[in-house]
Amino acid sequence: MKTTRALALLATTLLTTGLASATAPIGNAATPPATVRAPGTSAPGTSALGTSLRLTVAHGETPSSGTPRTVTLECPPYGGTATTHPDPVTACRLVDSVNGDLDRLDVDPGVCTDQYDPYTATASGTYRGHPLSFRHTYGNHCVLLRTAGAVFDF
Repeated sequence: MKTTRALALLATTLLTTGLASATAPIGNAATPPATVRAPGTSAPGTSALGTSLRLTVAHGETPSSGTPRTVTLECPPYGGTATTHPDPVTACRLVDSVNGDLDRLDVDPGVCTDQYDPYTATASGTYRGHPLSFRHTYGNHCVLLRTAGAVFDF
């Protein structure tokens, strides 16, 4: 009985995800089984969309305050040859953890002083082939690092 339910659930899942056809028999020897790939990966011979961002941190309330620091972040499947970010692996992992929505970053919620010493962070470019534009002014450097972590730690 459990096997029948498991097979029915598997068939329903395959049909709703488009990995199987309602008219093709399951287990047909002439049809190879579907390969399920992790999100963000691609089949051999196809190109997946990577992430390429220009990140800026400025000490002040505008992106051009003081002397802005700028780095480039490229995430797989690009080779990362243009990356100038000091910790691209961690930064890419964080950007992927929020699906490119940098407003959702909250890496290390914790206590920072209430001292107002603003830092403005910006990001522009593409995330998995989609345009990305971000700008946020944080109350101080501690808040910037606790919220955005390695993404804007340069």
